[in-house]
Amino acid sequence: MVSRDKSAIAFAPTAKRGRPRKLADALPGADQMRRLQFIERAALWTGQVGRRSVASTFDVSISNVTLDFQRYREIAPRNLAYDVAAKCFRPTEVFEPVFGRDDPSSVLTTIAATASLPLQDRSRLLGFAPSVDTVQPLPVAIDQDLLALVCKSITAGSTMTITYQSMNTPHPVERSFSPHALIFTGQRWLVRGWDDRHRAYRDLALARIMSVAPGENTVALPRDDHWHDRVRILLGLADGLSPSQAAVTAREFGMSLTDGSYAVEFEPRKAMVPYVLDQLRLRGGQKEGGPVRIKNYSDIRSCDRPGSREALPTEKPRERV
Repeated sequence: MVSRDKSAIAFAPTAKRGRPRKLADALPGADQMRRLQFIERAALWTGQVGRRSVASTFDVSISNVTLDFQRYREIAPRNLAYDVAAKCFRPTEVFEPVFGRDDPSSVLTTIAATASLPLQDRSRLLGFAPSVDTVQPLPVAIDQDLLALVCKSITAGSTMTITYQSMNTPHPVERSFSPHALIFTGQRWLVRGWDDRHRAYRDLALARIMSVAPGENTVALPRDDHWHDRVRILLGLADGLSPSQAAVTAREFGMSLTDGSYAVEFEPRKAMVPYVLDQLRLRGGQKEGGPVRIKNYSDIRSCDRPGSREALPTEKPRERV
């Protein structure tokens, strides 16, 4: 006698011809799974979820959504309670996500990344769509054909002949350039590659490339250590903070308490160190008014811009007033 494990069977045969009948305990299909996750996230992050909101977000019928709610309540019978007056479901006091907990930092990142999407698309991704705006970078006037050639060159691993207007020279200079990556600093788009003029890897601003012409295939180039290798940055609190200021700054920057002091460490690419320090506003006089400092700048000094390597002294900041 052969035993049958229902949990391992997605479909059961029927006496009639046609598609097999789904078992009650079969896994939800991909479309229904997205709607179930939407139901859970909407309940968690907004405190309510209704049939009409699910139906309009996914452009399905109310009858389909009714089945979705029935399925969710089979999976998590204690998570939702129906509010008759408001005609919606609300999370119960014992609500516990069944599709995994969303990290708040990831949720906020997704909210920011989807801020420019249509409301319906944002709702599908998040389960809710709060009013949000972000500081957008200034539009860059880059020719489409130029950008396409840069991307093709990166994909093919080939060289380009570019005319580049540097701020160090009064006139554009033609050079051979072998790009291999794009960089977005939060404000500017750069392309990183081997600059034959300087015989080194450089980051060039896309907007300063005046013209591009396809070149020959890339010759053997040295490894871009600053792109492929990472460096540890240890971020700590500045001196002079009150206990409350220290606690709130630690929370703002994701620091944890270790050996009596707050700190957080992360490992960016070496090539990204200058842009990370720019973003943290650890430049010049700004460091004195900020609540954080780099605790191991000597370890990353060689990755910073040559003109900025003396911008982060280790002496105690001036007293705040």
